[in-house]
Amino acid sequence: MEIFSAKIVEINISNWEWIIAMLNSKQAAEFWISSNDKISLIRKWEEYVVDVALTDDLVEPGTIWATSELFREYPIAVGDNVLVSFVRSNPLSLQAIKKKLLGKRITKEEIDAIIEDIQNNKLSDLSLAYYTATWFFYKSNAEELAYTTKATAYTWDIYRFPWIVASKYCIWGVSWNETTMIIVPLLASLWIIMPKTFSKSITSPAATGECVEILMNTELKKHEIIRLVENIWCCLAWNWNLNLAPANDRIIKVSSAIGMEPYSRMISSIMAKNYAMWINHCLIDIPVWPTAKVTNQLDAKRIAKHFKEIWEYLDIKTEVVITNANQPIWNGIGPVLQTREALRVLQQHKERAEDLEKKSLDLSAQMLLLCWIENNYQQAYKRVKNQLINWEAWNKMQQIIKAQKGKNPKISSEDLPLGKVVYEVKSSKEWKISSINMQYLNTIARTLWSPWDISAWIEILKKLNKKVREGETLMICYSNSENKMEIAKELLELKIPYEIK
Repeated sequence: MEIFSAKIVEINISNWEWIIAMLNSKQAAEFWISSNDKISLIRKWEEYVVDVALTDDLVEPGTIWATSELFREYPIAVGDNVLVSFVRSNPLSLQAIKKKLLGKRITKEEIDAIIEDIQNNKLSDLSLAYYTATWFFYKSNAEELAYTTKATAYTWDIYRFPWIVASKYCIWGVSWNETTMIIVPLLASLWIIMPKTFSKSITSPAATGECVEILMNTELKKHEIIRLVENIWCCLAWNWNLNLAPANDRIIKVSSAIGMEPYSRMISSIMAKNYAMWINHCLIDIPVWPTAKVTNQLDAKRIAKHFKEIWEYLDIKTEVVITNANQPIWNGIGPVLQTREALRVLQQHKERAEDLEKKSLDLSAQMLLLCWIENNYQQAYKRVKNQLINWEAWNKMQQIIKAQKGKNPKISSEDLPLGKVVYEVKSSKEWKISSINMQYLNTIARTLWSPWDISAWIEILKKLNKKVREGETLMICYSNSENKMEIAKELLELKIPYEIK
């Protein structure tokens, strides 16, 4: 293997996705390195694989310009000398990708080779994109999905907990569907282990991550999660820095470029993270609506079937619930509002959203059935409702907030800050609401700068089949930015997210 030595220089640029090393193009050509390749930086016998960019005149031979991520991720300092070499991926993984492109089945060994190369960043972005595309073109059988899920999970940390370890997961965590903050403390108060991890919002105005971090620290390490589970039976943790199935994260980044993800990949992704967390009982919520990730009942049933097939191979007892996502199950969208509504249910506030409470209790009851703690739905529902009305779930949430270094474990739902700039959307005539465009509501909320401004949100005052009088308020927008509000106003003057009969 051809190797040369170079000195590391930092360029004050953050890519936030890939670590990029910039080389002199002439020196790179001497060692058969092109801009489509990856290179190994070797220091103290440790190898770090990064993406490469080439320049004719900015970088001198014998020097590497590196983005800020390199110094955050790896034990390399500015001024270090490293050995540089061209990265070759496993020939078996490239062979397997070619087989997949031709619609052929691949073996467990070939799957392991692909996932290992992805984990070690040795597949080029082009090869990775081809591999991801095969999931769109060809159906994957349950056995192949199970092998892929296991291989992905074992690319990094595997947690091991005793007894029943449960998780609830929502496909397309719709921003008006924040049941996790209620279900986790409720079930943990019934001695069910709930090491819940989640991502932050990519396309929606707020996901579980943005809501939970209003109350507590969510950036936890492995040893902190283990300690929390041992002490209070649960945690609420952002999965970004937990090294849970990191190979899967690279595939997601490739898919996100076109805003699409094949269902089979989505299933494998969910199960890999659950498998890595030692989950043995998993409840999957699939919201269905034309503007959701799963748009129809037929696809939802097919996905549910795949989940249950993979469960047989992974030994994860799985139940899938198909729910309706035609309108918010409470009164609004945005990190603060969604957190407030969850706290209102936990604190049994008189103005709590009954539909949110009902769905949370329904999913919790189904989890008790799944975990064999109850064998009758009515009895299970009664049991979880008692935990809620007796404040056992809220007491557990206070324990979580305190254990995860939240500033105020006794925080009231009404103490959360609201946006200072307010705009009311009123009805121009008398009519009846026939549908709500949830996608457009998301657009308005993000225009208000949610989730980046946690106090930016939309309060929905009128829902489906409600009669509206002329001049009556339909919704209220909140933001901390006059400019953002003006843009939202312009959008709402062109179109409101309601359709009428």
